Amino acid sequence: MSIEVIGCGWLTQDSYGSDKLNRSVEWASRTALRGIGKEDGLFAYPVKNFGRFPAIAQRVCYVTALALQDAGLEYAKGEKQDIGLLGMDEYGCEQANFDYFNDYVDGGRSMARANLFIYTLPSSPLAEAAVHFGLQGPLFYYRNQQASVGELMVTARRMIEDGQAQQVLVYELGSEIDRCFVVGDKG
Repeated sequence: MSIEVIGCGWLTQDSYGSDKLNRSVEWASRTALRGIGKEDGLFAYPVKNFGRFPAIAQRVCYVTALALQDAGLEYAKGEKQDIGLLGMDEYGCEQANFDYFNDYVDGGRSMARANLFIYTLPSSPLAEAAVHFGLQGPLFYYRNQQASVGELMVTARRMIEDGQAQQVLVYELGSEIDRCFVVGDKG
């Protein structure tokens, strides 16, 4: 078994792309972040409640779609796949907590919107991707302020070798660029 990166999708503030397909597309001058998927046909079918997602969850869904395409992995509505998710970022759910608390204050300190509450968990954006893409492997979030995916790549390889998942998506989410790597058996 030769376990390695078999696909990668990325997204910046103004473009997105994938490595093996050698694709780079500028999006910022023609659409808003939430419009990329629909305008550019990145998803096999619409993502339920995508308009309600915070930007981080939308970005995770985009890099997931791009990485799966880059690895040649297809998905369809209602189909499940044995793919795990490992994600890390620098900020956790800090922005979501601020948004939820501000909504609570704006609501007279009696209630805030439930659709904001779910994102106060740092694993929620990965969970949204897992639901849409039918990914049933383990899901793990790691807050890494050093911004290195090396540890997650080692963990992904172990998960595959131990039979926990056939492939693993490794997310590196940052302020400059978001990446999703598909780790799996090259053979």
